[in-house]
Amino acid sequence: MKIILVFIVSVILLGCSSQDINDYADNKPVFSMTSFFQGDLKAEGIVKGFNGRVIRTFTADLQASWNDKTLTLDEQFLFSDGEKQNRTWVIQEIGDNRYTGTANDIPEEASGISAGNALNWQYAMVLNVDDSEYNVEFDDWIYQISDNVVINQTVIYKWGVQVGEVVLVIRK
Repeated sequence: MKIILVFIVSVILLGCSSQDINDYADNKPVFSMTSFFQGDLKAEGIVKGFNGRVIRTFTADLQASWNDKTLTLDEQFLFSDGEKQNRTWVIQEIGDNRYTGTANDIPEEASGISAGNALNWQYAMVLNVDDSEYNVEFDDWIYQISDNVVINQTVIYKWGVQVGEVVLVIRK
């Protein structure tokens, strides 16, 4: 019974703290996927566990290229523990500041919407941790800070409960 009560309270609190993309509609500079994600980019970030403590750091090299309304974003991550990961996103601009995308470790289509200086990107991922696989949900918020910098804050959920967070800075 305690577990059910904790789950219900967590879901209620999660619902109360949600952001809305329209909260950012008037913020500048306006985030443009096509302008920012172009060419070679660099990222540095942290991964936090469910308790808020930093458990890993990483760097990433990103190569972004557009073909009409399709972005190919190749990401190569190097984590502080020596692990390497590669992910290649194929993202479609579908109009009205909306996007969909797929990647090698994303089992379902991702979706995103932007307004003002922000983009909200949501997707499920099969996350490998200590020889186990976990199906989790990612809720990315990307904020354009300047022409050359965005900050990406991601909350990771399992069964609607926050289990981690990723924060990274991406620079042109």
